[in-house]
Order: sequence, then C-alpha cells, then structure tokens
Amino acid sequence: MFAVQFDSPGYTDVLQLRDIPVPSPGEGEVLIALEASAINPADVKIRSGVIPLQGSAPFTLGYDLVGTVEETGPNADRFLPGARVIGASTSALTGNGTWSEFVCLPETSLARAPEDVDPAILAQLPLPGLTAMQAVDALQLTKKSDVLVAGAAGAVGRIALQLLHLRGHRAHALVRRAEQAEMLPTGVAEEVYIGSPPVSRVDGVIDTAGIDLSAALRPGGHYVTVVPGSPPHSVSTESATLVITHESGAMLHALAEHLTAGELNLPESTAFTFSEIVAAHDEYDRQLGRRITLVV
Repeated sequence: MFAVQFDSPGYTDVLQLRDIPVPSPGEGEVLIALEASAINPADVKIRSGVIPLQGSAPFTLGYDLVGTVEETGPNADRFLPGARVIGASTSALTGNGTWSEFVCLPETSLARAPEDVDPAILAQLPLPGLTAMQAVDALQLTKKSDVLVAGAAGAVGRIALQLLHLRGHRAHALVRRAEQAEMLPTGVAEEVYIGSPPVSRVDGVIDTAGIDLSAALRPGGHYVTVVPGSPPHSVSTESATLVITHESGAMLHALAEHLTAGELNLPESTAFTFSEIVAAHDEYDRQLGRRITLVV
C-alpha cells in the first residue's frame, strides 16, 4: 500500500510516497481504506521538525481520515466492514499517521461518516472539530458569555465560533487581516476585530493563533489555548488551560450530527491526490489559511 513518509524533518521535498505493508488491526481496532484527509498546521510543523514525533523513522504524516472499514480486529464490533467512518489520529503522540492507503485506528476514535457529504469537505472536520469542541468545553461556561476566538478564520477557529454560537454564547472573532473577515461563517460572530483584540471585553478566550490575548479578558475570565507554549505568563494558571487534542469517536459523532443538520459550515477546499503530496504542501505553504485536502 502507499504511504506518505519522511525520514528526517525538512522542506516539502522530504516527503516521499512509499510502498509499505498493509497493517493488521489489533485489539479494539479496525482497518480502514482511506478516501480523504487534509493538511493541518500540525502536519507542517511535524514535517519541518517544530513538533517532534514519537518513535523512529520512517514517519507517516496525517491526522484526519475519511474512509471505509475493511476489517475489524479482536473485540471490535461497533463498525462492520463496509461502514464509512471519520476519525482523527493524534499522530504526534502515537506516531500513527493517516496518510496511507490503509490505516488502523481504535474503534473508539471513529464515528459514522455523514451521508452525501463530499469526502474532500468532510476530511476537514475531524482534527479541527475535535480541537474546537475540546477548547469550548475547557472554558467551562455555565451561563451565556462573551468569548473571543483568535485565529477565527482558521480551521479550528471557525468551528469554535460556530460551536459557541450553537451553545448560545456571544462569539467574537479576531483575525489578522481584513480579507480574513470575509472568510468567517455568516451570522455567528457578534463582533469581528482585525489585528488587535479588545480590552477587558470578554469572559473567555480561545487562542488558536499563539498570541497574547490576556488583555481581552474581564476579571475572572478563562483563557484556553490550543497552541503549546501558551498561555502567556500574564494569565494565572488557575484561569488558563492548554488543550492537547485527544481522539474521541463520541465527539466526532456529535460534530457529524451538527454538520448533517446544517449547523456547521465547512469551507470549500483545494483537492490534491496523494501522488501530488509535494505540490499539495507547496500550495499550503504559499496560501496559509486556504484549506488543502488530499484524496485517493
């Protein structure tokens, strides 16, 4: 089977499409035939060496997965062969990348794929959706609140905005450039800030950009970041949380239901085949913020 691998970090030219053996599903796992995936910022950071991978070379990249169950392992009975599923592998932690023709994942990390959704669109949901949902949950909001989302035009930020809106909160968006404001999902942001955050305006912050947003918080507010190395020192540890995304089929199921109900909007993307992996990464590097998906 094919797999996108690299032996040592570097530029896009370190990526190679290799022929490797098909894995066998272990206890509680299923073997999935890949249909589509997506490029995330974490993939670029892993490829370039900013995020170190566990284990030894060669490394297989990829977090997101849309595919069809081919085989089930021992004590895996939630999905039958032929079922279409979505999933995310926390590959930086597990070393189990999804950019290969067949992928083994725990059945607890999977959810049924919504019907009639283009795989190239659906592939944008797993990792960004899980990260956004876990960030919103980490705020622990008990009443209607004002929440600022930084990096709101990005994959995680735009889903976080929509989840906050669905839960009845007042979502505020922060983007770097004016043209990014036009990329936001319509009808979910109370206010859009360009370049600079407000001061003492919100009860919570979700930072997806790795910038200091502590001045935006009202006293007693909570700061959530999905960027390692944050939050800033000016935020007390009692009011700050770093979210390291974990796999969850249950959360993916909830996200898929929102998508099916028309409550989540995912943007159009530029699709490449896996044989075009270097060109896909080159395009991603040139147009940060433009979603790039990979299809078989």
